[in-house]
Amino acid sequence: MNITLRKANAIQNNINDVVKSIKIETSININEFQDVEAEIKKANNELFYADARRQKLTLALYNIRGLVAQANASSGIDLALTKAAFIDKRIAQLETLAQLDEHTSVEVLKGKLRKIAEDKGDNRRSIYGYNDHVTTTVVSKEQVNQAKSEIQTLKKQKQKLNDEVLELNIKTEIPLSEDVVETLQAEGII
Repeated sequence: MNITLRKANAIQNNINDVVKSIKIETSININEFQDVEAEIKKANNELFYADARRQKLTLALYNIRGLVAQANASSGIDLALTKAAFIDKRIAQLETLAQLDEHTSVEVLKGKLRKIAEDKGDNRRSIYGYNDHVTTTVVSKEQVNQAKSEIQTLKKQKQKLNDEVLELNIKTEIPLSEDVVETLQAEGII
């Protein structure tokens, strides 16, 4: 049986949900009216039956995961996801620059610095320990706009990559073994 990578992802999620739902009871309460040996044997059988289910489902999960990894590599999905991760990281870096205000004009900065230099030190600035400096960003309006423009370009590239990955996830199929299919059918997953 062949399934798409998209379907494989859904099946993996379902397998994980079923495995989590399987209760593993390692102890029981026995009262004075029960057959001790029979109750322990019954609980032991239930425990190892539940564990066998977990083992088969986990084996199916990792079988599918391995096939998905192979298919991702051979179809180019891994490379596309790597490019998308780079784009996300670069957008995060550029957003810091895109949010800045442009630097204060050089004339204004020089004027403020001149005023500080001419100050005799008797004013409130010196009394409260303020530093005698001015602060400004170091980027120009053009550089801020350039960062914003690059972010938009990267977002378009990311959307294109996402579309390619979606198409590949729908087109690319992996073969499930008969054992995996039987396990998944027995659990009602497929």
